Amino acid sequence: MARAAAKAAPSAGLSVLEWLKQPSAQVAQLYWLNGSEDFLREQVLRKLRQEVLDPGFAEFNHQVVRITPATKSAVLLDALSELPMMTERRLLELQQAHELNARVADELARFLQEQLHPGLVVALVSDPPKSKSGLWEQMRQRAVMLACDLDAQQRGGFVTFSCRQKDLQLTSAQQQRILERTAGGLRLITSAVERLASFAGEARRVSDSELDRLIHDSAEVQTWKLTAAIGARKVAEAQALLHRLMHQEQAQSLLSYLNSYLLGLVQVAELRPRLKTAAAIARELPRRSEFQIKKSLEELSSWSETDLANAFERLARADFRIKTGSDPVLVMQLLILQMCSRQAGRPS
Repeated sequence: MARAAAKAAPSAGLSVLEWLKQPSAQVAQLYWLNGSEDFLREQVLRKLRQEVLDPGFAEFNHQVVRITPATKSAVLLDALSELPMMTERRLLELQQAHELNARVADELARFLQEQLHPGLVVALVSDPPKSKSGLWEQMRQRAVMLACDLDAQQRGGFVTFSCRQKDLQLTSAQQQRILERTAGGLRLITSAVERLASFAGEARRVSDSELDRLIHDSAEVQTWKLTAAIGARKVAEAQALLHRLMHQEQAQSLLSYLNSYLLGLVQVAELRPRLKTAAAIARELPRRSEFQIKKSLEELSSWSETDLANAFERLARADFRIKTGSDPVLVMQLLILQMCSRQAGRPS
C-alpha cells in the first residue's frame, strides 16, 4: 500500500537530474514541471507515478487533465475534489497548464490554497505561461519546481546519468562521442546507451571500435554537417553527406531543414548591425543557442544578399520539381551543387 503523502518543502534549487537520481523522495503535494524538453517531463512523470501510485489501484487513482484555453474552472475543481480510491494517494496531472486563461488560472490558485485532501498529489505541467496570474507565483513558492530543460553542459551530465542508470562504464571520451553523435538529443542519448549496454553484457564496457560500429551520427548531426559544408562551399563533402542523408530522410524534410538554415542566416544578418554579440542575438532568437549564432556569424562572411535570395529561389524550384515527379536524388544533388558554387560572398 502506498504511503500517505507527506509535506515536503519546495526545492527550487534542485536540478531535474538530481531529482531523477534520487532512488526515492519524500512526496510533496505540488509539483511544477516547466521547460521545453518533453523527454525529461516524461521521465519525471514516470517517476512520480511510481512513487505516488499503488500499482494495484493505479487505474483508479491517476487522472490526466489536458488543459485548453476553453477549460472551465468546474472541470479543475471536480478533479481536485476527487478522493483516492482504495488506497491513500491519488495523482492528478494538469497538462498544458500554460493554456489557462487568467480568470481560470486565478480560480485554480484559490482552489490550491484551500485544504486539499492530504493524499492528493498535483503535477502542473507547462510551457511558459500565456497569462498573468497569481497561480504562477504561488507555484514558485509552494511547489517543487523541476525545470525540464538542459543546457549544453548539463546534456553531457545526462550521458553520465544514463550510463549510471544502465551500469555502463564508459570513458569520458566515449561519453563525449555519444554526446556529439546524438547532438545532445536526450532520446537519442538514452537509445544509444541502451544499445551499448545490451551489447556490453556482463562486461559493462565497450571498446572504441565497438562504440563506433554501434553508434553513428544522428540525422540531426549529419544535417548540421551538411549545412556547415554548404557554408564552407565544400562541394564533395556536402554531396557525400547528402548521399547518406537521402537514405535516412525524405527530400522534403531536408528542404525544410535547409530553409530553416537559410532563414537563420537572414535573421542573424538583420540583427547583427543592432546587436553586436552572439549572446545578445541569441536572446532575440530564443530557439537558437549562442553556439548556433556564432556559427551563423562565421558563415555569413561567405553569403551575400544575392546569394541568399538565389538560394531561397532554388529551394522553391527544387520543392516544385520533386512534387511534380522529378527524381528527388538528382534534384537535391543539383541544389547542393548550386548552393556550394556561389561566388560573390559578403563584402568585408
